[in-house]
Amino acid sequence: MLRNVESALDALAQNALRSVLTLSGIVVGVAAIVLLVAIMQGVKAEVAREAEGLGANMVVIVPSKLDENGQPNAMAMLGRSSLSERDVTALRGVPGVEMVSPVMFVSGSAERKKPDGTKVTVDSALVVATNGQGVRMNPAPLVAGSYFTDESDDHVCMLADSLRSKLFKDEDPIGKSVTIENHPWRVIGVLGKTSMDGSLSGQMLGLGNLIYLPVRTARSEIANLQINRIVLRTDYKHPADAMVNAMTASLLASHQRKEDFGLITMRKGLSLVITMLGLAQHLLVLIATISLFVAGIGIMNIMLVTVTERTREIGVRKTVGARRSDIFLQFLTEAVVLSLVGGLIGIGVAAIICAVIAHTKVLAPIITPAVIGMALAVCSAVGILFGVTPAVRAANLNPIDALRHE
Repeated sequence: MLRNVESALDALAQNALRSVLTLSGIVVGVAAIVLLVAIMQGVKAEVAREAEGLGANMVVIVPSKLDENGQPNAMAMLGRSSLSERDVTALRGVPGVEMVSPVMFVSGSAERKKPDGTKVTVDSALVVATNGQGVRMNPAPLVAGSYFTDESDDHVCMLADSLRSKLFKDEDPIGKSVTIENHPWRVIGVLGKTSMDGSLSGQMLGLGNLIYLPVRTARSEIANLQINRIVLRTDYKHPADAMVNAMTASLLASHQRKEDFGLITMRKGLSLVITMLGLAQHLLVLIATISLFVAGIGIMNIMLVTVTERTREIGVRKTVGARRSDIFLQFLTEAVVLSLVGGLIGIGVAAIICAVIAHTKVLAPIITPAVIGMALAVCSAVGILFGVTPAVRAANLNPIDALRHE
């Protein structure tokens, strides 16, 4: 086999210009495939980040059944909440759920006392008690201080960007106190801005005006708190319908089959993301098939020409004892080597282009070992598929007729 590879490389070197022209088709085809797949991998990663940032993977459980338009019944949510810690525990076991957070509405106002004795009151604040995961589900980055944890039982709080600006303007709020429900709460963390602030999800959740309190302390200090919402973060790659059905089943079991709750989801957004990625993948397969099919025809044509030019050589080899299988394997090996050499060059070209694209910081293509392996496997398949016909023609030549060929 090694001798066949050496012979194939010698044959390619003897017809360098022709080999280069033939290789160009494979190089372009493989480079296009690797580049497009790498770009798609980068797009997938970016879509994942955007899906999380825009709340496409957020689910909100409310304590009332949704109406026919998918909206919660506002009057039904004014009384006693039907949600409980049992629901939170049940939802943690649903496949595709990454984080679960109970949300308790505490107050609609917050007050801060300045050093000069004057007070700043914000009546548009949305004060909620939640766990550590609930704070981290806010897509806004932590810009100052630290998060509180599930075990935190101190009188601490965290402010969203809009509330920080209203209460403290340009001052550093870390370590200062905010009065909520007649209790002082020390600010330990501040969240920054997020693209979700102006989105439907951001408006629905009021993320910009949030003040977070640790649920443990809030329950011990503030009377009559109840779970008003349950917020979940899900894996955007998990099938949306399956997740929603599993959540509904878990809640029904927790509520003794009574549907006194509702799920507000970004189902359409999740489905759209999955559908678009699927379409893009199919498009890549089509492009790869066309480009490599054209390159394969080029290999077959050049190998047929090679067989014609080397007819006398084939006759000599058969005369001295070469079998049909030897001739077949020799020419098939040449076709595969030609295809693989073109594939390796194409991978190198794609890597260079990806590096240039990544340097522009517009997109970050991702070339994985799987992509490289796929490209080489496809090149081998193309060489075999389109090298069989020339190899069979060479193997079937009559040695007498081949020797007479000029």
